[in-house]
Amino acid sequence: MPDLSPERWRRITELFHDALEREPGAREPFVREAAAEDEDLAREVLSLLASHPSSGYLEEPAWAFAADLLEDDEPLRPGETIGKYRIAGEIARGGMGVVYRAADGVLGRQVALKALPPEYANDAGRRERLVREARIAAQLSHRAIATVYELVEAGDRLYIASELVAGITLRRELADGPLPPSHLLSTLIEIASALAAAHARDIVHRDLKPENIIRREDGQIKVLDFGLARTTAPADGTTSMQLTEPGTVAGTPGYLAPEILDRRPADARSDIFAFGILGWELATGRHPFGTDPHAQMARLHEISAGAEPPLDESLPMAGLERVLRRCAARAPEDRYQSAEALVDDLRSLQRYDSQPAARPGRPGLWWWQFHQTSMAVVVASTPVWGWIARRWIAVPRGTWVFLLILGLATASVTLRLNLLFTSRVHPGIFPEHHRRLSRWVAWLEGALCLILLWSAAAIGVASEVPDTHEAMAALFVALAIVIAASLAIIEPATTRGAGLKGP
Repeated sequence: MPDLSPERWRRITELFHDALEREPGAREPFVREAAAEDEDLAREVLSLLASHPSSGYLEEPAWAFAADLLEDDEPLRPGETIGKYRIAGEIARGGMGVVYRAADGVLGRQVALKALPPEYANDAGRRERLVREARIAAQLSHRAIATVYELVEAGDRLYIASELVAGITLRRELADGPLPPSHLLSTLIEIASALAAAHARDIVHRDLKPENIIRREDGQIKVLDFGLARTTAPADGTTSMQLTEPGTVAGTPGYLAPEILDRRPADARSDIFAFGILGWELATGRHPFGTDPHAQMARLHEISAGAEPPLDESLPMAGLERVLRRCAARAPEDRYQSAEALVDDLRSLQRYDSQPAARPGRPGLWWWQFHQTSMAVVVASTPVWGWIARRWIAVPRGTWVFLLILGLATASVTLRLNLLFTSRVHPGIFPEHHRRLSRWVAWLEGALCLILLWSAAAIGVASEVPDTHEAMAALFVALAIVIAASLAIIEPATTRGAGLKGP
C-alpha cells in the first residue's frame, strides 16, 4: 500500500501544484526531474495529473499555504508585539499557517494571530487579494463562525487577527468514529446555520470540510477559514469579488461540488453539496468517496460526468438520510436551494427526534403503518381460502395453485411486516429499506392477483357445488380487487403521505 503519511502527501501536493503551474507539455518532464530519486513519488504525482486533466489547480486559501512557506527565519517570541498585540506563544505550525496566541492590548482579549509569509506583503496582487479576503471574513457575525478581527501590517509582514478558538477539529473527532447521535444533529444544524448566515451576505465558503470546523471546549461549533470565500453579489454594485485566480479550481477533493470541477460558478448550492458529503462522513465515520486521494479524484470525475454520489450506507437517524441525499445531489437544481431551507428541515428532524413517543403518530407515517398491517392480514388470509378451494379445481392443478398462493402470500406478508418493524425500530435506515423492498411487494402481490383471478375462473369450471362455487369465486375476485386497488391507489398515497419514495 502506498505511503500516504502527512509528510508524504505534503510532498505529493507541492509537486502536483508546481507541475500544474507549467504548460501541459512540460509537466511530465518537470515531475520526473524533480522526483528523479523517488520513482514512486513521480508515479503518484503523474497519476494525479492524469486524473486531473484540466488546467488550474486545487487552490488553497491565502493563509492555508504549504508548510514550508511558513517556516519563519525569525519566529515571534513571547513578549514581542505586533501592533497592539502581544505574543503569548506559538499555537500551531503547518498547513493552516503559523498561528500565535496573542493578547489584544487595547481590548484585553485573547486572539489567534496568523503569520503570513513575506510574499504576501511584497506581491501586490496577493496582498490585494488577502485584504479582500479579510474584509469578506470580517463581514460575518454568527455564533458558529470564527470572527476575523483585522489584517495587521508590521514592517514587511502581514498578520490576520481572529477569534481564538480552543477545541478540536471535527477531523480529530472522526478519528474516534462517527459522531454519536446525541451530538450529530445539533452539530449539523450549527454548521448549516453558519452557512445560512454567510449566504445571507452573499458569501460562499467553498472549502467546507472537517478540518475547517472546530468544536470548542464548551461544545460550540465554529466554522473557520473563509479564505476561499467569494461573494456572489457585486461588491460595489458593478463587479463581484472573485478570490481565486481565473482558470483555477478552489476547494478540497472529496468535497468539491461537480459544477466547480467543471469550471462553472460556485454558489450557495455548492456549499450545500459539501455539507451533504460532510454530514454523511460525520454520521458514518467514513467518507463516501474513500480516503485515497486518487480514488477521490476519480470519483469526482465520475460525478461530474453524470453519476450520482455513492451514498450507499444507511444512516442511524430518521429522515437524515433523505436530507443529506438531497444536499449531495449531482445537479444543483436538485439540492436545497438555500441553507435556510436546509436548516428548517434539520430542525424539524431535531424536534421529531426529541419526541420518540410521538414517532408512530407522525403525520402520514401512522396511516402508512396502518395500511401495511391491514394488507398483511388480507394477504395472509388468501392461503386459507386457497386450501379450501383446492379440491374444486381439477387435480393436480388445485394443489399447485394452493402452493403458489401460499408462497406468494408468505413472501409478501414477510416483507410488509419487515417494513413495518423497521419503520418503528430502525427509522434511520427505513427510507432506503422501503425503497428497496416495496418493489418486491408490488411484484409479489401483482402475481397473487393474477393467480386469484385465474382460480376464480377455474372454480367456476370444476366445481360440482354451484352455491359454494359462486361464493368462493366471488371471494377470490374480491380479494384480487382489494389487493390491486391497494397497489394502484392506496399504497402510493400512503407512501407519499409518509414522505417516502415509491419503488
